[in-house]
Amino acid sequence: MLSKVITISQQKGGTGKTTLAIHLAMGFIKYHNLKVAVVDTDPQGSLGQWFMIRSEKKISNHNLSFKTASLWGAQYESKTLKKDHDIVIIDTPPKIESDARPSIEASDLVLIPMTPSHVDFWATEAIIDIAKKANKKIMIQINRANQRSKQIIKTNDYIKSLNVPSVNIIIGNRQIYASSMGEGKTAIEKQRKGSAVDEIKKLSEQILLELNQ
Repeated sequence: MLSKVITISQQKGGTGKTTLAIHLAMGFIKYHNLKVAVVDTDPQGSLGQWFMIRSEKKISNHNLSFKTASLWGAQYESKTLKKDHDIVIIDTPPKIESDARPSIEASDLVLIPMTPSHVDFWATEAIIDIAKKANKKIMIQINRANQRSKQIIKTNDYIKSLNVPSVNIIIGNRQIYASSMGEGKTAIEKQRKGSAVDEIKKLSEQILLELNQ
């Protein structure tokens, strides 16, 4: 497989972009033995804080690299990282609109996390528009969701109306995702089995399948 870039983008905050980026990265490493770089373009620096905790605790970073970049610098950084990584994941800040363009243009796939809410529905279309104009693959990920909620049906109906591919796996609103990050880890490092482990494994498999098509 040629090296690929995934940009995780969503205008609205609170959709779990950073948590998704980190778990997807570790899923690629653990289940597919890939070498992965994560690029933090969010000034809030949550991804960097996670990596710092991880390094201080001497948790293994085998096959994992971390870089920071501006939104405009992400394009150059990802090209450089592609030379010796299988996957580069760019984590972007919310409220970026046109500023998202360089990181989206650098990508092979734009992954858009969306919680089951109308506010997220409205925020999603601008990112889709930018990605379509850049002629990039798009996938929507339902994230931080209660799978028993009636809103899931409305969310799936909305995604179908957009005529954009979506990930089959719904990522649940599970405490293990947040708590593991606070320790510089991920749910799949904290647990051997469980719903979160199944979700991330299946997510990594489907994303790789899409990238290889």
